[in-house]
Amino acid sequence: MKIAIVGAGMAGIGTLRYYIDHINIDDMEIYIFDDRNSAGIGYPFGPDDDALLLNQRLKKMTLEPWDDKKEYVKYLKETEPELLNHEFITRPEFGKYSKDVFLEYIKDERVKFVPSIVNDIDVKKDKYVIKTDNDYEVDVVHLCIGQLPQTDIYNLKDIKKYIATPFPIEDHSELLLNSKSVGIIGTNLTSLDIIMYLYKHNYKNDIIVTSRSGTVPFIRGNEAEVSIDVNALKNKKDITIHDIVEIFKEETKRQGIDFKFIKKLNEMPVLETLKYQLNHLDTLGVLEETAEELSEVLREVWNDLSLEDKKYYMKHIKGVHGQLTGPFPKMTAEKIVELIEAGQLTYVSGVEDICYNDEFVIHSEDGDYSAYVMVSAVGPNLSGKNLADENNASPLVKTLLEKGVLEVDELGGIKITYPEFSVISEAGVLERMKLYGNLVSTTHINNSGVNLILKKIPQSIEEIFHGDDGEEGTLS
Repeated sequence: MKIAIVGAGMAGIGTLRYYIDHINIDDMEIYIFDDRNSAGIGYPFGPDDDALLLNQRLKKMTLEPWDDKKEYVKYLKETEPELLNHEFITRPEFGKYSKDVFLEYIKDERVKFVPSIVNDIDVKKDKYVIKTDNDYEVDVVHLCIGQLPQTDIYNLKDIKKYIATPFPIEDHSELLLNSKSVGIIGTNLTSLDIIMYLYKHNYKNDIIVTSRSGTVPFIRGNEAEVSIDVNALKNKKDITIHDIVEIFKEETKRQGIDFKFIKKLNEMPVLETLKYQLNHLDTLGVLEETAEELSEVLREVWNDLSLEDKKYYMKHIKGVHGQLTGPFPKMTAEKIVELIEAGQLTYVSGVEDICYNDEFVIHSEDGDYSAYVMVSAVGPNLSGKNLADENNASPLVKTLLEKGVLEVDELGGIKITYPEFSVISEAGVLERMKLYGNLVSTTHINNSGVNLILKKIPQSIEEIFHGDDGEEGTLS
């Protein structure tokens, strides 16, 4: 049995170690492919400035959610115990751990690390041919492609002072820190990383954060307990997206919270909402924990929902759901407030266009603003035309779409079966080609986060060898 793992970031490492620790078959050979510099860390966790914090609490981070949810804590006890005093860890610090795990697992004699980027995959009747500098014929492929490129909304890619890919942020330090002003496109967690980098390095000029909606992520509240029977809801027949919303409302009401609290937060100006949130961390904690519990339900029932329900979620709920399930640390919020109150940081909403004329000109409903440097913090666009666009897609994704090996899902991203994570091609289901991560976030819904992606890998792998009936599967 020859297995290819394309990508050696978090999903790739998780896939590799599950095979080594849990799959006992004769003559197993595993090839894991990635650029030598990226292998073992992935795009978000590479060596970089320590201003970049993970938004999840340290004690909840792990690369082995199926066997040892405390593995990272144990790792730090042995390597850097002083870091256990921190509530949140930096991305580069977590990257050190993932790199150590990767290096340990590729020592196994069944594993061959290939330091090359995969540029194409051919599908044969019962084999896959991985194409790099050489060809590798395998029986199973796990696509662990990871983070996609940032979307170039305003077609600025050819301008020298436009930073399309912000990380590693240290690569852009001279341009950013010497700039007369910095503009940031997008208000998501990436934009907060960029602001915190500028703050840490004592940048004193103007920072302008632009968006169309004007909403910002929520602050991570205090830890809370909620009473939702997740397992019962997963098994509830004919559950709808409106049922899930009602359960959310009922739980928050039981905890003495008005559901309209969320709408209120998003209607406030950024400074006002952040200060208000900082004074209501207990309330936020309940809302966020409730949203997390219902996310687990949503991921399990998503593929049984009607297309109408799914579209309703994508249009009306996804944004707020993301705010609740991807909050950021309190200490970051306090610094953002400080910068706004000092008049250094401005949030501009209702942005209509950004163009370049010696400087970047931001056209908004409230007037025009200018910035000397512009950074994209928008994230990838998963709609079909963007996935196949050479400016926004990974080259491998673009190639596989053009060949029909991958197909675009109507809701965005790539089509897969669930919970098997098998690719659905033009020719049918490729049972031995698996795909994880951001590209399948319209099927494995609300999956942002290392733990959430890794938790589904065991079931996907076990299905290859045991099928639905407990018997060992056959190659397809």
